[in-house]
Amino acid sequence: MDFQIPRDLPIPPENRFCRIQEVTVNILIVDDEPISRTKLKLLLSSYGRCQEAITGEQAIEMFIESFNQGEPYDLITLDINMPGMSGQEVAEKIRKFEAGIETPSLVNVKIMMVTGENDSDVVMASIIQGCNGYLLKPFGKDTLEKALVRMGIIL
Repeated sequence: MDFQIPRDLPIPPENRFCRIQEVTVNILIVDDEPISRTKLKLLLSSYGRCQEAITGEQAIEMFIESFNQGEPYDLITLDINMPGMSGQEVAEKIRKFEAGIETPSLVNVKIMMVTGENDSDVVMASIIQGCNGYLLKPFGKDTLEKALVRMGIIL
C-alpha cells in the first residue's frame, strides 16, 4: 500500500506564520590590541553579534548596560594583560555583579580568557576569578571553535 501526503491539507491558523528563530549569541570582545579584536570579531561574527571594548572599565560598563537593557552577553572574551584593569579583574567584577542579582540564572555569562600567557599560575588564577575557558594566542578558527564547543557556546 502506497501512502501519499495530500498536497491540499489545510494549515491551522496558529501555524500559518510560524518561523524558525535563529539563535544569536551576544558577544563582547575585550582586548587593548586592535589586531586581536579584529581577528576575534572576524572569527566570532558568524556565531552572533559582536561588540568590542578596549579597556576593562569599558567592558564592565557595557556588560552592566546590556544586562539592564535585557540583552545580556552570552560570551565575553578577555585579554589578560590590559592597561588599567586586567582581564582577571574584569572577570572577578563581572562574577560579583552576577552574584548580587536576585535571579542569578538570568545572567551567568561565559568568560573566555584569550591571551599569550601560558603560565599554569596565570591559568589557575583565571579559573579562580571565574573564567570558563582559556584560549592561547596565536590561535586559529579550529582552536577557537573547539573552545566554544567545550564552553557550550556552540554545538
